[in-house]
Amino acid sequence: MTFSIEEILKATGGILLQGGKEITFSGVSTDSRTVPEGALFIALKGNRYDGHHYAIEALRKRAGGVLIEEERAGDLRWNGHPDRPVIAVKDTLRALGDIARYRRRQFGIPVIALTGSNGKTTTKEMIATCLETTFPVLKTKGNLNNLIGLPLTLLSLTEQERIAVLEMGMNVPGEIRRLTEIAEPDVGLITNIQKAHLEGLGSLERIQEEKGELFRRMRRDGSIIVNQDDPRVVALGEEFPGQKITIGIDHPADVMAREIRLLGKEGTSFVLSLEGEERVIVLSLLGRQFVYHALSAIATASLFGIDQEKTLEALTQFRPYSMRMEILSFENGATLINDAYNANPASMEMALQTLSGVKGKGRAIAILGDMLELGEYTEEAHRQLGKRIAEGSIDFLLAMGEEAPIVVESAIREGMGHERARVVESPSEAASFVGAIAGRGDWILVKGSRGMAMEKVVEALKERREIKDALSSTLPSS
Repeated sequence: MTFSIEEILKATGGILLQGGKEITFSGVSTDSRTVPEGALFIALKGNRYDGHHYAIEALRKRAGGVLIEEERAGDLRWNGHPDRPVIAVKDTLRALGDIARYRRRQFGIPVIALTGSNGKTTTKEMIATCLETTFPVLKTKGNLNNLIGLPLTLLSLTEQERIAVLEMGMNVPGEIRRLTEIAEPDVGLITNIQKAHLEGLGSLERIQEEKGELFRRMRRDGSIIVNQDDPRVVALGEEFPGQKITIGIDHPADVMAREIRLLGKEGTSFVLSLEGEERVIVLSLLGRQFVYHALSAIATASLFGIDQEKTLEALTQFRPYSMRMEILSFENGATLINDAYNANPASMEMALQTLSGVKGKGRAIAILGDMLELGEYTEEAHRQLGKRIAEGSIDFLLAMGEEAPIVVESAIREGMGHERARVVESPSEAASFVGAIAGRGDWILVKGSRGMAMEKVVEALKERREIKDALSSTLPSS
């Protein structure tokens, strides 16, 4: 990945403050600590950092040049490296995106972009897994789904990849619009629209508006995947002029699932209806929500002519990611669902439904942390959570965090016995209680928002004397 100065100036509309135009950059970097020799260092700034403070250090480390904001130009005028280019732009973050879009256009490969309130990462991984049966694929790694991560992903494109699968996250208004401008997707997918990140967006209607920017801003002759079971997604897809492929469980769709069965440790099965044919599919993931992800992957793979047998084989081999409905077993016969990665009201509801659906003759034990970033809806969401638990078939509730008393009080008010619902102050307290009561046939769910670090509960359970070293994955390794 190389760029000439002319290409950088063309992509960003920047001004060359010093240095000659004959230099070629070996790449782009936003981290002065690891900037490769000859790369262009882009000085980003945020609430807690300012890359301009490290621009001269980057030059000392043999960066090929630096890209800074115009208002900071005076800071670098006498940097001791007059031969090294200094390029000024109005906004370095926007410039990073502009350079990534320039590179995306150079390669011209199909780009699949997806967003949504829940299931983005698993859906992205399922899609990539299916496409990789036939094509080299570039995909978002980890949580690089924001205004820095997505451009850096596109900038890692090489001549090898034939398709890119990009995840788009959202925390603030305008983020999906800008990410779509950068990626220029050929295929768009919104998994669902639920109550998440309300702190930054205020209402479900605003979330719908912001997520909808993907369908509005992507290329008009592209294709979208529409979840027929989510009325907000359906509404957003109505005005899209290009091709639409629909998925669904409860409503008729092009790619449809029925007869969904939770198989416990073996995962989830469903009957796939596609092009007039039906067949049973078994996923090694536990939960109805994973069926939607699989349908999205099947629909996307069909757009690119992937052999259906390859697609379905890839999905049956797909394994859950750490802390995302990960199934673990105790030797004493109890089973743990580790869904500690994150939580919002919709994903919490799905996890509780799964817990209730698989417990059979055993007991369902929910160890739940706070749901964060809900703004003014925080108290109501946790009150509703307590009510849901009391009305469902959850046998024990252990709640952690600032909102834990609300959850427990609500559950008790709605009829759950005092002895079955309690606030716990630490992972060790939760593990001590569960370790004393859990036995053969019982199912334990651990879930909470990322900031609650609920994986510490899982670790505490592993350290319990009576169950230490008894926890092992029940699913075969990939």
